[in-house]
Amino acid sequence: MPPAERPAPLMLVVDPGDRSDLPFGSYAAVAHTGQRLLAAELSRRFGALGCAVAPLVPADPPAGERFHWGRWFSAGARAALAAAERARRPVDALGYAGAGSLALADDATLDALISPVRGEVVGNNRYSADAFVVAGDLDAAIVALEQCPSDNLAVRCLKAARFTERDLSASPWSRFDVDTPLDLALLRLATRLPSSRRPEGVVAAFIEMARLPGGRSLEVPHLAEVGEVLRDREAQVVVAGRIPSSAWAYLETESACRVRCFIEERGMRAAPDHAPRSMLADWVARLGPADLVGELTALGDAVILDSRVLMAALAGSSDAATWPPKEERFASDFGDASPIDTPWLAELTAAAAASSVPVLLGGHAMVSDGLRILVDVSWLGR
Repeated sequence: MPPAERPAPLMLVVDPGDRSDLPFGSYAAVAHTGQRLLAAELSRRFGALGCAVAPLVPADPPAGERFHWGRWFSAGARAALAAAERARRPVDALGYAGAGSLALADDATLDALISPVRGEVVGNNRYSADAFVVAGDLDAAIVALEQCPSDNLAVRCLKAARFTERDLSASPWSRFDVDTPLDLALLRLATRLPSSRRPEGVVAAFIEMARLPGGRSLEVPHLAEVGEVLRDREAQVVVAGRIPSSAWAYLETESACRVRCFIEERGMRAAPDHAPRSMLADWVARLGPADLVGELTALGDAVILDSRVLMAALAGSSDAATWPPKEERFASDFGDASPIDTPWLAELTAAAAASSVPVLLGGHAMVSDGLRILVDVSWLGR
């Protein structure tokens, strides 16, 4: 718990809001509902630890402009602080958490997050933050964050403004963030592990009962086949994308198979002005997506590919608004090419689904903490 002599932190938790425009049962609707339930759960958990909690609601940028996280956050932060002042609730620590962040983090990790000393920022990941709390000169902190184009950069923006930093990325599951239906499937899979936190009842019920297009449940594709590879000393798994060093090390030490990694564009979402580059995306552009799948599957007995690196590099931007639409991205993660109109992504998805070697497509969660989940689950009952 926060020290008794200090005011409780004010946590701003993203509330994805009502999206009744999303078709019922679509991939995007499942992801949105899951995030909204997780945001409510996280808000309750922060409240139980003594925090004041306020929602941050979505806001569309002005016509013709890109969404700017810092301007949106600073407006919400100032409004929340003004409301706290009117209620005569002193605040000397201000925090932020994305809707799907910290879904597997335990209470000890949350307690560490909300306990900065004056002049310090504590973040779940200094290189790509989804949650942070800053204490001390909150006016200076908000001014610094107002210039920050992405939440992923927040800890570094505050460090540049002379706040000291404390990084919780080594804490178990601190970096696991739910953005997609596949991330929800990984969350559901993690509940099988004896050491992982169990989501609250409403979240647990949702991830068990949710159905994707075609009536499929939230199951990680090719789970059994990938597990066999991870347990096989004679096999090799190929992993490509934004792989943290800790995830690579865990895969190397805790799986039985050999590991081949292609690490590209770590931190690309925290560098919005950087044009992403990828050798694998160049392969797609020159020889086609099916050829890339063929080459990767020739190198190993299972492939785990962070497809968002390809999307960013082919679009020339880390801004997800420039990538294929959410529904197409999410469908691709489950090997469903039918709703995909983007030609290269439809070809990649179809080739992965047709491969004789299991190919998992997904985002950052899959190649970070998701790798640990896959490895640990593969050994259950063995």
